[in-house]
Amino acid sequence: MLIRKMTLEDVEAVVQIEQECFSLPWSEKSFVDSISREDTIFLVCEEASVITGYMGLYISFDEASVTNVAVSPDFRKRGYGEQLVATAKEVAKDVGAESIFLEVRVSNVPAISLYKKLGFEELGIRKKFYEHPVEDAIIMKVGI
Repeated sequence: MLIRKMTLEDVEAVVQIEQECFSLPWSEKSFVDSISREDTIFLVCEEASVITGYMGLYISFDEASVTNVAVSPDFRKRGYGEQLVATAKEVAKDVGAESIFLEVRVSNVPAISLYKKLGFEELGIRKKFYEHPVEDAIIMKVGI
């Protein structure tokens, strides 16, 4: 398993995973625009030349915010998500972030469990944060 920064060559595979995982997926242009920004870090997880997952962070001063995290349904429950988040914590710290924030659907029990395992704590709820379907989000934070 290799975790590395996303490149333009990865965008097509990432868009495919995004479409498989989210009801309102980002477009190819959104990923291309994001990875060209200096305040954004996108990582991919690669296994045998196959992109299995990805994660994005926006960096603002001493805080990082997770944009999205996804692992292809074909590769779940193999530790890819955990490794992506753990690596993102290291990368964010290396660029000066002291904490990472994220929102997660209240129904996404596997993700919530993973984040708690990696030290994230629940801060509160954002009512009706998600669409399709409408659902609240749990706000979580970890110090790094």
